[in-house]
Amino acid sequence: MFKWLSNKLSSWLMPKMAGGADTTSTVLGNFTVQSGSDAIQYIAEKTLRVAHKILRFYEMADKAVLPSQSSKTFQYTRYERLPLPFSTISEGNEGSSTTMSISTVTATAEQWGAYVTITDVAELTIRHKPFQKALQLLGFQSGETIERECFNVVATGTSIFYPGTVASRFALTSTDVVTSDTWRRMVASLRSNGAMGMERAQGVADPELGDHYVAILDSFMEFDVSSDPDFIDAVRYAAAKRLWNGEIGEFLGVRFLRSNSLPTLTSAAAPTTNINEDGGDLAFRFHRILVVGFDTTFNYPSVIYQVSTEDVGAADVNDSITVVLPSATTLRYKIYWAASASDITASTAANAAITKYVQGSDQYFAASASIEIGDTANANGTTIFALATSGTTAGSLLDELASATSKVHLGFLFGKEAYTVVDLQNLQSTLTPPGASDSNPLALRRKAGWKVMFKCVINNNNFFNRVEAESAFD
Repeated sequence: MFKWLSNKLSSWLMPKMAGGADTTSTVLGNFTVQSGSDAIQYIAEKTLRVAHKILRFYEMADKAVLPSQSSKTFQYTRYERLPLPFSTISEGNEGSSTTMSISTVTATAEQWGAYVTITDVAELTIRHKPFQKALQLLGFQSGETIERECFNVVATGTSIFYPGTVASRFALTSTDVVTSDTWRRMVASLRSNGAMGMERAQGVADPELGDHYVAILDSFMEFDVSSDPDFIDAVRYAAAKRLWNGEIGEFLGVRFLRSNSLPTLTSAAAPTTNINEDGGDLAFRFHRILVVGFDTTFNYPSVIYQVSTEDVGAADVNDSITVVLPSATTLRYKIYWAASASDITASTAANAAITKYVQGSDQYFAASASIEIGDTANANGTTIFALATSGTTAGSLLDELASATSKVHLGFLFGKEAYTVVDLQNLQSTLTPPGASDSNPLALRRKAGWKVMFKCVINNNNFFNRVEAESAFD
C-alpha cells in the first residue's frame, strides 16, 4: 500500500542550495512555509525538498484484511506440531491418542489520522500552491505513521543478538560492530527455529527472491556490513540482481536493505536528582531513575540518559525525589523507575531492572521540568507524581547504555510470517470541497487529511531477530 511513497520520493530531484542562507519560519493560517531573508523581494518558484525517508516495515510485513462489520479484533490460529511417539505400539493396543494443540495471535485494529487547514488567505498569497504541498506532506505523514507503528511492535521482539561475545547492550563498547559472524549466528538461529524465507510472502513476492531472509538495518550499520571482507567477496562474485531500492547486496542467504527510519539510541549524562526530606512517602531506600528523551517527529526513543541511583536513607519512609529533566526542547521525556523491595536492595541497586514508569500528562514531560516523585502523599504542597503499578514499562528497547557516549544502532532479520499488518480500513484521503458551507459560511478555509485503521502484530518471535551494535562509522 505504501511502497509508492518511497518510489515517488526517490524520483524527485534534490535542488541545489546556496550555502549560508538565513531561513525563517512563517505561519499563514495553519500552514508553515520557509522563506529567505529576501522574501519580500522575491520567492523562488521551486521549493526545497523535505528529508527522504525509506520505509520498510509495512512493506515486509505479511498482510491480512479484517472485513468490515466483523469487530475490531483479528485472530490467527496456529496448529502446533504433533509430538513424536516415544514408544512402539503393542499388538492389539493402539496406545493413547495424541493431543492436538493450537495457539492464537490476536490484533485489535487502531485508527490513526491527521489533517491540515489551509486558509483562503494562504491560498491567495503564497506562491507555492500550499494546498498541493499540504497533500504531498500528508502523504509522507501517513506512510511514516504506519511505519512507526509497525516498528514499535516489531521492536518488542524477544530475540536479541550482539556482536562477538557481548551478552547485553550495557556491555557494548565502541569496537563492538556487526561482522559476518554476527549475521551467521542470526541466520543459524532462524533456520534452527524453522523460519522460512520470504519467497511468496504477500507484498514482496518475486520469483527471484528464492529462499532468502530479509534484513533491515540503519545507514550506519549498512556500512559496517558492506565493508566486511566476507560480504565484499560474496557480493563481488555473486552478481545478484538487486530487487529493491536501497538493497546493498545478498549474503548468507539474506537480502540486506537499508532504512533511515530506524532510531539510533544515544546516551547522555544522568539528569539531576534531589531527595526531598519529608516531602512524600517513598517507602523503600534505594531508587533507580531512568529518563528517556523521545524525538518529536517519529516519537522514537532518541536519548536514553544514564541512570541515577538515590538512597533516601535506611529509616526514612516519607521522602520524595525531584528529577530535573534535560533542557533539549527537541525531545519530550518519560521517567522510568525501579523502587521496591524486590527490585532493589543495597547489593543490587547498581543494576536493578527498571520496572515502573512515572505518570504524567500523556506519560510525557516537557524539557527542563522539575518533576517531584512520591507515591501518593503530597506533604509539601507541591504536585507529586505517583509511580504507576501497571501499564507501560521501559522494555528491552529502552535498556541502559554503557556510557554517556554510547550509540547503539539497530538491525532486524526476518523470515516469512514473522509479523503481520492487519488492515480494517485502507488508507483514505479526505478533502473538504471548495466554497461556502454551514460550518464555513465565508469559505475562509479548506481541510485535507487522511485516516487508516490497522494493527501490526508479531506472529512468531522465533521467526525474526534484532541485532544491537555500535558502528565504526558513527
